[in-house]
Amino acid sequence: MEHPLVSVVVVCCNGLEITRQCLAGLFNQDYNPREIIVVDNGSQEDVQGMVTGGYPQVRFIRMERNLGFAGGYNRGIEAAHGKYIAIINNDAIASTQWLSSLIKVAEEDAKIGAVASVIRDGNRPKVLDSCGVGIALDGMSRQLMRGQAPPVLTAPKEVLVPSGCACLFRADALEAVGLFDESFFAYCEDTDLGLRLRWAGFKTVVAPGAQVTHHYSMTTGKYSLQKVFWVERNHLLVALKNFPPALLVILPFVTIWRYLVQLFAIITRSGDLIEFSAQSNSFQVVATIVKAYISFLALTPLMLRERRLLLSKRAISNFQMLRIILAHRMSMVEIIIGSK
Repeated sequence: MEHPLVSVVVVCCNGLEITRQCLAGLFNQDYNPREIIVVDNGSQEDVQGMVTGGYPQVRFIRMERNLGFAGGYNRGIEAAHGKYIAIINNDAIASTQWLSSLIKVAEEDAKIGAVASVIRDGNRPKVLDSCGVGIALDGMSRQLMRGQAPPVLTAPKEVLVPSGCACLFRADALEAVGLFDESFFAYCEDTDLGLRLRWAGFKTVVAPGAQVTHHYSMTTGKYSLQKVFWVERNHLLVALKNFPPALLVILPFVTIWRYLVQLFAIITRSGDLIEFSAQSNSFQVVATIVKAYISFLALTPLMLRERRLLLSKRAISNFQMLRIILAHRMSMVEIIIGSK
């Protein structure tokens, strides 16, 4: 097998010790050639000293302020030289075969634009954090198989889009569709990019041997009002920018259904909302959602311009995209409460 150069990009904002563990995993890979790029998103901790002192081979890029997930990874990708671009959260630790498994799968089919990883939950290693990402009909996305036992995969498995926690992109595919949308800042930007790859005719598959352990949301916090803001706003941006017209028509009705499911989950103390509802009062949540909608409306003209540009270059029809989304659709109960 040919061994093309892969550029691995890690973005951090503080988290010095977990970033050190992430880099140790990357330097333990069984694949070469590789270049590793660390983007420091305005850390107050001495991440630069740790990286340059312990890993002088790493290319270090320092941002003076936090550009978010999208901006941080974009700066790293722009500096990359590889045929493939791998990204991994600084709170994720890759198994030795991670890169080789991703690239082996990508090399099998030029239509594979992204390769997803099998990501274990660092707090519960016997269950998954994700195995790709699925989507609901309002644009809300969720990690596939989260909380379930890891699958036994003997061949690549197609999924809708990859999780940005740890995945591989074909560099020429990113050149065709663009990088992460920096107006998202954090959350859902991987879904947006994955759907843009779909519009361009690329697909995403999971690589069976690409194992990663993710210490979930150590950087941003698993439950926070800030996360509610980003997710509530950005899933609407995903839909407006990427959904075929048939799904945009029903978007308001699906959104109402989601709120009803969320209310049911809170009343019955089901799913992840149990922890979040215990940390925030109803007024704070409602105010955050209103703020998210105001921000969404402010970004609507930009998203419509990006949608027109995206669709002017598309390789598939509205109907084909509709079929792809429906084939990988998750129910609202799966999105909000999870699956058993």
